[in-house]
Amino acid sequence: MNPSSTFNAAGIEVIAFDLDGTLIDTSEAMYDVNHRVFEEAIRNGDAAHQPSKETIRSAFGMTGQEAWKVVAAELDEEKQDRYKQRHDERLGEAMRERSYALDGVPQLLRRLSGKYELATASNCGQDYLDRVLDIDDLAGLIRYPLCAGNVGAKRKSEVLQELLRRSGRGADRVLMVGDRKSDIEAAKEAGVAVIGVRSEFAEAGELDGADAVIDSIGELESLLQSSADRSA
Repeated sequence: MNPSSTFNAAGIEVIAFDLDGTLIDTSEAMYDVNHRVFEEAIRNGDAAHQPSKETIRSAFGMTGQEAWKVVAAELDEEKQDRYKQRHDERLGEAMRERSYALDGVPQLLRRLSGKYELATASNCGQDYLDRVLDIDDLAGLIRYPLCAGNVGAKRKSEVLQELLRRSGRGADRVLMVGDRKSDIEAAKEAGVAVIGVRSEFAEAGELDGADAVIDSIGELESLLQSSADRSA
């Protein structure tokens, strides 16, 4: 844990969470689904090769359409749309089969929901968000289930701005928790505090600028408590 001496959680009333890399890890499902979709595209003569894991990883954290344009850059627009539909269907099937929550996340959210209003702030679509929340019975814990897909946002900062509007809270009452540079930037653009969570998906330096950094999501509770204790 690398808490900042200036981070103050005492006034926080709403906590917004990124999904992939923060609360869940669907990377293996993503790799498998992309591989199967591109196997089909290669058989059909529409693609020449499989995207590398590095290419797929580089798209994590982007909106669905942006991510697919990176992964399927060699395909023309019509083929991108066709194979993205295959991708989304297969990913949906995979996510109905089991939970992808990181260890302890459902229990953590249940505890936090007794003290804070919880939200999501993700670049995903509505169907993806619904599956994430339904599989572990988390939907009832999230007061503001927001994502780019249900807000019509092109940037994550717009999702956070919608959270501020819906919650009626000032920016000083809202905290963002995420694992990528895009989360840090979105929080800064929206004027809210942000805690960075180290994950395998982030490059070195991506969490620079966070108000505090933790090694895993399991450290969030103790960071919030210690910060509140210091300010008491």
